[in-house]
Amino acid sequence: EPQAFAAPVIVAPGVEEVDDEDDYEEPVAASEPSPMAVWNDSWQVTLKERKDEENAQKGSSVEAAESELSKFAAQRDAKREARMQTNRADEQDKLEAIDADLENDNSWQRVVKMVELNQDAAEGSLDCTRMKDVLILLKNDGDRAAILA
Repeated sequence: EPQAFAAPVIVAPGVEEVDDEDDYEEPVAASEPSPMAVWNDSWQVTLKERKDEENAQKGSSVEAAESELSKFAAQRDAKREARMQTNRADEQDKLEAIDADLENDNSWQRVVKMVELNQDAAEGSLDCTRMKDVLILLKNDGDRAAILA
């Protein structure tokens, strides 16, 4: 077996050789904590309280935001449904009007519906009163409208 190599210990005159393992003593805890330790403990308690308050406020804010978002989504869906229903009703009315116009024998009534007859003449525009009068006459007089159609 190989022998363990041990370094020679050189001790200066007047100095005792110290055995590190046997003479080491644990520092004795003071019976009363230092002022810094007391302050650190109270500061940690203060920090924990602040963090708990912050987390509680954050949780309540998140809950309030979620409820507001759900309320907003519900209102948006209600408006969208109402708008869709209104559009469907308007489209149905328009389709019924188109069907009624197609069943009508007087085609001039359809023409009059497409022309704005109540519009006032703007300055500089052409005078269209004669044309409006003719359209109204053709709409009201079915015999003449049938001859021209």
